[in-house]
Amino acid sequence: MAAGKTAVWIDTDPSVAPGVHEVDDGFALIQAFNSPELEIRGVSVVYGNAPFEAAWPIGQEIVAMFGPKGLKCYAGASRAEQLGEETDASRAMAAALKKERLTILALGPVTNVATLLKNHPELYGQITAIVAVAGRRPDQHFSAGNKNAPPFRDFNFELDAPGFQVLLDSKAPIVLAPWEVSSKVWMKRVDIDRLAAASEGARYLVKPASDWLGMWSDKFGTDGFNPFDTLAVGFVTSPDLIECENLPAEIRSLPDDTKPQKPANKPYLIVSKDVASKRTLRYCHTPKPGFKDDLMRRLLK
Repeated sequence: MAAGKTAVWIDTDPSVAPGVHEVDDGFALIQAFNSPELEIRGVSVVYGNAPFEAAWPIGQEIVAMFGPKGLKCYAGASRAEQLGEETDASRAMAAALKKERLTILALGPVTNVATLLKNHPELYGQITAIVAVAGRRPDQHFSAGNKNAPPFRDFNFELDAPGFQVLLDSKAPIVLAPWEVSSKVWMKRVDIDRLAAASEGARYLVKPASDWLGMWSDKFGTDGFNPFDTLAVGFVTSPDLIECENLPAEIRSLPDDTKPQKPANKPYLIVSKDVASKRTLRYCHTPKPGFKDDLMRRLLK
């Protein structure tokens, strides 16, 4: 591997497609493919933003069209109940880790990564970091805009909280790129228009991003959307542009803030200096002013 580069594995749940579909995984993949700081050893697909049956062909297409030559895509879990069940994705990740240390970008539910740790605990020392898009501070609600819409779910975490507990129980270093840090970055119409005049990879994102932007405007009253997963990639490519701190973390059962009229508990991944846990994570919370320009430069490359 070339000096100064980071070997990474990307585990993702892509749904980027025309229509109202989450686009941040597509942005993160193009961002990663255009980042010379990364040596991407593999991409695996997991259920999440889309059912696995939809996510798998999207992942294959993006890798084939825009990924580095020879990059392979591996099929992972199609549901949380497959935690601990070996898939092509978990086997390929294990084989890659036996060869070298890797940073794992966990952009969707962590079922594939948790299966790796559950079945191959001896490999945790080969993991430089697991960068996951999840987590929150106490009493923090994921809200956007001015239309009083219900808060967002901590989607990746909530789809497989037991899987995340496997990560917490392991000794692997964990970094969180949560809603807090991504909520401070906005992709707006002017940014989408710039993509339309750029590379083939950037243009691939334009129609899905335009549809997604329209949904955020209609539902939340915003003039942009947050590109969640790009902050996880940015932590690896441009760590000087994201402020983070080490904090204890634990999973708690608390009332569901997305359904205040139907009182019931759900799991929360809570990170705070007041958490009485010996498990400490790296929690990212603030992008510096140059992050957006850095992201756009990579998308437009």
